[in-house]
Amino acid sequence: MSRAAVIRWAWIVVVLVLWEGVRRFDLVNQIILASPSEIWRSYLAVGPQFLAAFRVTLAEIAVSMAITWSLGIGVGLVAGSIPYLGLTAGPILSSLFAIPLVVWYPLFMIWFGIGPESKVVFAVLSGFFPIALNTMYGVRLLDRSYTLLGRSIGASRVQILFRILIPLALPAVISGLRVGTALVVIAVIVAEMLASLAGIGFWVTYHRTLFNTGHVYLGIALSLVCVLAVNLGLTWLERRVGRWRALERAGA
Repeated sequence: MSRAAVIRWAWIVVVLVLWEGVRRFDLVNQIILASPSEIWRSYLAVGPQFLAAFRVTLAEIAVSMAITWSLGIGVGLVAGSIPYLGLTAGPILSSLFAIPLVVWYPLFMIWFGIGPESKVVFAVLSGFFPIALNTMYGVRLLDRSYTLLGRSIGASRVQILFRILIPLALPAVISGLRVGTALVVIAVIVAEMLASLAGIGFWVTYHRTLFNTGHVYLGIALSLVCVLAVNLGLTWLERRVGRWRALERAGA
């Protein structure tokens, strides 16, 4: 284990010990804060229930991410590769992104019910705009000489898009994916907290009304696991892209 990893784990242990001490000496009311040992006891008591809810939340996040990534990258590529469309779509997407979508969620519940469908729609709309905007601007800022080069060697529009524009715009695309995916995860959990019959957000709200603080913090911990898993995946993808671009520059 490297020295940096040892230091990191040491800090985690220190934080957990201090956290536990704050509750053991009753420095903070138990309704406000649950200690790590209380969270563990909550897991032993209702672990299967929360893990089943965790699987529901993960499924909603996975479906929402697949739709959001496809729509966001697709719209961004089309808008960025067509100059006139990019000039008109940019301000529209930016304006729509500024609207707080949570005020529309009651309508989503009326249209799609309180099941997974309304959560997926809400999450897709929450994460779509940053991905589409970043992709669009990433394509628009590329040097057009690459497109001219592709046309000069007889490449079709599809080949130019997938063999030239997308690889060169990947850093901007991944930046948008990082923001948009985080918003997708947040939107799913928030929607479950507002109105749902399953999922981590539902059980967090349920136990909050009963003042079961340990159960609430257990739900929060599982929500953080979702965020960390997504962030680790995007970090890995970003490193792969960075390595690819470094090799490309070295070859050039």
